[in-house]
Amino acid sequence: MSTETLTVNGDKAGEKKTIRLPSRPKKRLFIGMLLLVTLLAAVLLFGLWYIGVPGLERIQPLLPWAIGALLTGAVLLSFFGIFNMVLAVAGLPYLPWMKRQTYELINLLFPAAVRLGALFGVKRRRLEGSFIAVSNLLFHRMHIRVPANRLLVVTPHCLQLASCPHKVTRDPNNCKRCGGCNIGDLVTLSEEMGFHFFVATGGTLARQVVYNTRPKAVLAIACERDLMSGIQDVFPLPAVGVLNIRPNGPCYNTSVDMAEVRRQLEEIIESKKKDV
Repeated sequence: MSTETLTVNGDKAGEKKTIRLPSRPKKRLFIGMLLLVTLLAAVLLFGLWYIGVPGLERIQPLLPWAIGALLTGAVLLSFFGIFNMVLAVAGLPYLPWMKRQTYELINLLFPAAVRLGALFGVKRRRLEGSFIAVSNLLFHRMHIRVPANRLLVVTPHCLQLASCPHKVTRDPNNCKRCGGCNIGDLVTLSEEMGFHFFVATGGTLARQVVYNTRPKAVLAIACERDLMSGIQDVFPLPAVGVLNIRPNGPCYNTSVDMAEVRRQLEEIIESKKKDV
Protein backbone atom coordinates (compact mmCIF):
# COMPACT_ATOMS: atom_id res chain seq x y z
CA MET A 1 0.00 0.00 0.00
CA SER A 2 1.08 3.58 -0.55
CA THR A 3 0.46 4.85 2.99
CA GLU A 4 0.35 3.37 6.46
CA THR A 5 -3.01 4.89 7.44
CA LEU A 6 -6.19 5.79 5.58
CA THR A 7 -9.32 7.79 6.40
CA VAL A 8 -12.39 5.66 5.70
CA ASN A 9 -16.15 5.65 6.20
CA GLY A 10 -17.43 5.03 9.71
CA ASP A 11 -20.52 3.17 10.90
CA LYS A 12 -22.80 6.19 10.43
CA ALA A 13 -23.41 8.59 7.58
CA GLY A 14 -20.84 11.37 7.51
CA GLU A 15 -18.65 9.68 10.11
CA LYS A 16 -14.98 9.22 9.25
CA LYS A 17 -12.21 7.37 11.03
CA THR A 18 -8.53 6.75 10.44
CA ILE A 19 -7.35 3.15 10.31
CA ARG A 20 -4.03 1.45 9.77
CA LEU A 21 -3.86 -0.22 6.39
CA PRO A 22 -3.51 -4.01 6.45
CA SER A 23 -0.14 -5.48 5.55
CA ARG A 24 0.42 -6.80 2.04
CA PRO A 25 -0.47 -10.49 1.57
CA LYS A 26 2.58 -12.77 1.49
CA LYS A 27 3.01 -14.41 -1.92
CA ARG A 28 5.11 -17.23 -0.50
CA LEU A 29 2.22 -18.39 1.71
CA PHE A 30 0.05 -19.41 -1.22
CA ILE A 31 2.92 -20.93 -3.20
CA GLY A 32 4.18 -22.85 -0.16
CA MET A 33 0.75 -24.28 0.60
CA LEU A 34 0.28 -25.37 -3.02
CA LEU A 35 3.68 -27.05 -2.92
CA LEU A 36 2.81 -28.92 0.25
CA VAL A 37 -0.53 -30.08 -1.15
CA THR A 38 1.18 -31.25 -4.34
CA LEU A 39 3.73 -33.23 -2.34
CA LEU A 40 0.99 -34.91 -0.31
CA ALA A 41 -1.00 -35.63 -3.47
CA ALA A 42 2.08 -37.20 -5.07
CA VAL A 43 2.59 -39.47 -2.05
CA LEU A 44 -1.09 -40.46 -2.05
CA LEU A 45 -1.10 -41.21 -5.78
CA PHE A 46 2.06 -43.29 -5.46
CA GLY A 47 0.49 -45.27 -2.62
CA LEU A 48 -2.68 -45.95 -4.60
CA TRP A 49 -0.63 -46.94 -7.66
CA TYR A 50 1.60 -49.26 -5.63
CA ILE A 51 -1.38 -51.01 -4.05
CA GLY A 52 -3.06 -51.41 -7.42
CA VAL A 53 -0.04 -52.80 -9.31
CA PRO A 54 -0.84 -56.53 -8.76
CA GLY A 55 -4.40 -56.15 -10.00
CA LEU A 56 -3.37 -54.01 -12.97
CA GLU A 57 -0.71 -56.56 -14.00
CA ARG A 58 -3.36 -59.27 -14.13
CA ILE A 59 -5.33 -57.16 -16.59
CA GLN A 60 -2.33 -56.23 -18.73
CA PRO A 61 1.37 -56.45 -17.75
CA LEU A 62 2.16 -53.04 -19.20
CA LEU A 63 -0.87 -51.31 -17.65
CA PRO A 64 0.81 -50.39 -14.32
CA TRP A 65 3.67 -48.71 -16.17
CA ALA A 66 1.33 -46.79 -18.45
CA ILE A 67 -0.76 -45.51 -15.53
CA GLY A 68 2.40 -44.81 -13.53
CA ALA A 69 3.82 -42.72 -16.38
CA LEU A 70 0.55 -40.80 -16.67
CA LEU A 71 0.45 -40.03 -12.93
CA THR A 72 4.13 -39.09 -12.90
CA GLY A 73 3.59 -36.68 -15.79
CA ALA A 74 0.65 -35.01 -13.98
CA VAL A 75 2.68 -34.59 -10.77
CA LEU A 76 5.71 -33.23 -12.64
CA LEU A 77 3.50 -30.76 -14.52
CA SER A 78 2.06 -29.57 -11.19
CA PHE A 79 5.52 -29.07 -9.72
CA PHE A 80 6.62 -27.24 -12.85
CA GLY A 81 3.61 -24.90 -12.60
CA ILE A 82 4.52 -24.06 -9.00
CA PHE A 83 8.19 -23.61 -9.96
CA ASN A 84 7.07 -21.25 -12.72
CA MET A 85 5.24 -19.14 -10.12
CA VAL A 86 8.35 -19.10 -7.94
CA LEU A 87 10.41 -17.79 -10.87
CA ALA A 88 7.87 -15.01 -11.47
CA VAL A 89 7.73 -13.99 -7.80
CA ALA A 90 11.54 -13.97 -7.64
CA GLY A 91 11.73 -11.67 -10.67
CA LEU A 92 13.43 -14.32 -12.81
CA PRO A 93 12.53 -15.35 -16.38
CA TYR A 94 9.43 -17.57 -16.45
CA LEU A 95 7.00 -19.04 -18.96
CA PRO A 96 3.91 -16.80 -19.31
CA TRP A 97 2.19 -19.38 -21.54
CA MET A 98 1.99 -21.62 -18.46
CA LYS A 99 -0.46 -19.21 -16.82
CA ARG A 100 -3.53 -21.20 -17.97
CA GLN A 101 -2.08 -24.41 -16.53
CA THR A 102 -1.26 -22.53 -13.33
CA TYR A 103 -4.88 -21.43 -12.88
CA GLU A 104 -6.14 -24.93 -13.63
CA LEU A 105 -3.73 -26.24 -10.99
CA ILE A 106 -5.03 -23.64 -8.51
CA ASN A 107 -8.66 -24.61 -9.20
CA LEU A 108 -7.81 -28.25 -8.59
CA LEU A 109 -5.69 -27.89 -5.45
CA PHE A 110 -7.02 -24.78 -3.70
CA PRO A 111 -9.81 -26.56 -1.75
CA ALA A 112 -7.22 -29.03 -0.40
CA ALA A 113 -4.86 -26.13 0.36
CA VAL A 114 -7.59 -24.45 2.43
CA ARG A 115 -8.19 -27.61 4.48
CA LEU A 116 -4.48 -28.18 4.95
CA GLY A 117 -3.96 -24.55 5.90
CA ALA A 118 -6.65 -24.86 8.57
CA LEU A 119 -4.56 -27.58 10.24
CA PHE A 120 -1.71 -25.04 10.50
CA GLY A 121 -3.99 -22.21 11.62
CA VAL A 122 -3.90 -20.45 8.22
CA LYS A 123 -7.24 -18.82 7.42
CA ARG A 124 -8.82 -19.08 3.98
CA ARG A 125 -8.83 -15.29 3.64
CA ARG A 126 -5.03 -15.17 4.01
CA LEU A 127 -4.59 -17.82 1.31
CA GLU A 128 -6.93 -15.98 -1.05
CA GLY A 129 -5.09 -12.71 -0.43
CA SER A 130 -1.80 -14.44 -1.16
CA PHE A 131 -3.23 -15.83 -4.42
CA ILE A 132 -4.32 -12.34 -5.51
CA ALA A 133 -0.83 -10.98 -4.82
CA VAL A 134 0.71 -13.75 -6.96
CA SER A 135 -1.85 -13.25 -9.75
CA ASN A 136 -1.26 -9.48 -9.83
CA LEU A 137 2.48 -10.03 -10.02
CA LEU A 138 2.09 -12.45 -12.95
CA PHE A 139 -0.14 -9.88 -14.68
CA HIS A 140 2.44 -7.11 -14.38
CA ARG A 141 5.34 -9.44 -15.29
CA MET A 142 3.59 -9.96 -18.63
CA HIS A 143 3.73 -6.15 -19.21
CA ILE A 144 0.10 -6.01 -20.29
CA ARG A 145 -0.95 -2.55 -21.44
CA VAL A 146 -4.39 -1.69 -22.83
CA PRO A 147 -6.09 1.50 -24.04
CA ALA A 148 -8.11 3.20 -21.31
CA ASN A 149 -11.37 2.68 -23.22
CA ARG A 150 -10.73 -1.09 -23.27
CA LEU A 151 -10.23 -1.34 -19.51
CA LEU A 152 -13.13 -2.17 -17.18
CA VAL A 153 -13.06 -1.32 -13.48
CA VAL A 154 -15.63 -3.21 -11.39
CA THR A 155 -16.42 -2.62 -7.74
CA PRO A 156 -19.05 -4.05 -5.33
CA HIS A 157 -22.03 -1.96 -4.24
CA CYS A 158 -20.87 -2.12 -0.62
CA LEU A 159 -18.32 0.56 -1.52
CA GLN A 160 -21.24 2.97 -1.63
CA LEU A 161 -22.34 4.58 1.65
CA ALA A 162 -25.19 2.43 2.98
CA SER A 163 -27.37 5.47 3.75
CA CYS A 164 -26.97 6.99 0.28
CA PRO A 165 -30.36 7.34 -1.50
CA HIS A 166 -28.87 7.34 -5.01
CA LYS A 167 -28.75 4.10 -7.00
CA VAL A 168 -25.32 3.71 -8.56
CA THR A 169 -25.46 0.03 -9.52
CA ARG A 170 -25.57 -0.28 -13.32
CA ASP A 171 -25.11 3.52 -13.64
CA PRO A 172 -22.39 5.00 -11.38
CA ASN A 173 -22.98 8.40 -12.99
CA ASN A 174 -25.98 8.71 -10.65
CA CYS A 175 -23.41 9.40 -7.91
CA LYS A 176 -23.61 13.00 -6.62
CA ARG A 177 -19.93 12.95 -5.52
CA CYS A 178 -20.67 14.16 -2.03
CA GLY A 179 -17.41 12.68 -0.76
CA GLY A 180 -19.14 10.25 1.56
CA CYS A 181 -17.62 7.18 -0.11
CA ASN A 182 -15.14 6.17 -2.80
CA ILE A 183 -17.72 5.80 -5.59
CA GLY A 184 -17.42 9.49 -6.42
CA ASP A 185 -13.63 9.21 -6.41
CA LEU A 186 -13.80 6.35 -8.91
CA VAL A 187 -16.30 8.17 -11.16
CA THR A 188 -14.00 11.19 -11.22
CA LEU A 189 -11.00 8.98 -11.92
CA SER A 190 -12.84 7.23 -14.79
CA GLU A 191 -13.54 10.61 -16.39
CA GLU A 192 -9.93 11.65 -15.94
CA MET A 193 -8.34 8.45 -17.28
CA GLY A 194 -11.07 7.22 -19.65
CA PHE A 195 -11.77 3.66 -18.42
CA HIS A 196 -15.19 2.02 -18.05
CA PHE A 197 -16.49 1.91 -14.47
CA PHE A 198 -19.28 -0.31 -13.16
CA VAL A 199 -20.78 -0.99 -9.73
CA ALA A 200 -22.08 -4.55 -9.40
CA THR A 201 -24.44 -6.12 -6.89
CA GLY A 202 -22.72 -9.49 -7.12
CA GLY A 203 -20.51 -11.83 -9.09
CA THR A 204 -23.20 -12.77 -11.62
CA LEU A 205 -23.81 -9.16 -12.63
CA ALA A 206 -20.06 -8.48 -12.71
CA ARG A 207 -19.52 -11.40 -15.12
CA GLN A 208 -22.42 -10.16 -17.25
CA VAL A 209 -20.96 -6.67 -17.62
CA VAL A 210 -17.56 -8.18 -18.52
CA TYR A 211 -19.28 -10.19 -21.26
CA ASN A 212 -21.21 -7.15 -22.55
CA THR A 213 -18.31 -4.69 -22.37
CA ARG A 214 -15.72 -7.09 -23.81
CA PRO A 215 -12.71 -5.28 -22.35
CA LYS A 216 -9.08 -6.24 -22.92
CA ALA A 217 -8.37 -6.18 -19.17
CA VAL A 218 -10.23 -5.85 -15.88
CA LEU A 219 -9.39 -4.22 -12.57
CA ALA A 220 -11.67 -5.48 -9.80
CA ILE A 221 -12.12 -4.11 -6.29
CA ALA A 222 -13.59 -6.59 -3.81
CA CYS A 223 -12.89 -8.89 -0.88
CA GLU A 224 -10.49 -11.82 -1.11
CA ARG A 225 -13.11 -14.46 -1.88
CA ASP A 226 -14.84 -12.49 -4.65
CA LEU A 227 -11.55 -11.40 -6.22
CA MET A 228 -10.19 -14.92 -6.34
CA SER A 229 -13.32 -16.39 -7.92
CA GLY A 230 -13.68 -13.43 -10.28
CA ILE A 231 -10.08 -13.54 -11.53
CA GLN A 232 -10.45 -17.24 -12.31
CA ASP A 233 -13.91 -16.81 -13.86
CA VAL A 234 -12.79 -14.21 -16.44
CA PHE A 235 -9.54 -16.04 -17.35
CA PRO A 236 -7.96 -15.90 -19.97
CA LEU A 237 -8.98 -12.23 -19.83
CA PRO A 238 -6.19 -10.56 -17.79
CA ALA A 239 -7.40 -9.19 -14.47
CA VAL A 240 -5.91 -7.33 -11.51
CA GLY A 241 -7.43 -7.35 -8.03
CA VAL A 242 -7.38 -4.58 -5.42
CA LEU A 243 -8.59 -5.59 -1.96
CA ASN A 244 -11.27 -3.45 -0.40
CA ILE A 245 -10.95 -2.25 3.20
CA ARG A 246 -13.63 -3.34 5.67
CA PRO A 247 -13.42 -1.24 8.86
CA ASN A 248 -17.14 -1.77 9.54
CA GLY A 249 -17.26 -5.48 8.75
CA PRO A 250 -17.88 -7.29 5.46
CA CYS A 251 -20.25 -5.87 2.82
CA TYR A 252 -20.99 -2.63 4.69
CA ASN A 253 -19.52 0.85 4.09
CA THR A 254 -16.30 -0.55 2.69
CA SER A 255 -13.49 1.61 1.31
CA VAL A 256 -10.49 1.30 -0.99
CA ASP A 257 -7.04 2.84 -1.07
CA MET A 258 -7.42 5.20 -4.04
CA ALA A 259 -3.66 5.72 -4.28
CA GLU A 260 -3.26 1.96 -4.81
CA VAL A 261 -6.06 1.97 -7.41
CA ARG A 262 -4.41 4.81 -9.32
CA ARG A 263 -1.02 3.09 -9.16
CA GLN A 264 -2.46 -0.11 -10.61
CA LEU A 265 -4.30 1.80 -13.34
CA GLU A 266 -1.18 3.69 -14.37
CA GLU A 267 0.61 0.36 -14.82
CA ILE A 268 -2.18 -1.05 -17.00
CA ILE A 269 -3.34 1.85 -19.18
CA GLU A 270 -1.33 2.65 -22.29
CA SER A 271 0.24 6.08 -22.16
CA LYS A 272 -0.93 8.36 -24.94
CA LYS A 273 1.76 9.22 -27.44
CA LYS A 274 2.38 12.90 -27.71
CA ASP A 275 2.48 14.52 -31.14
CA VAL A 276 5.99 15.48 -32.24
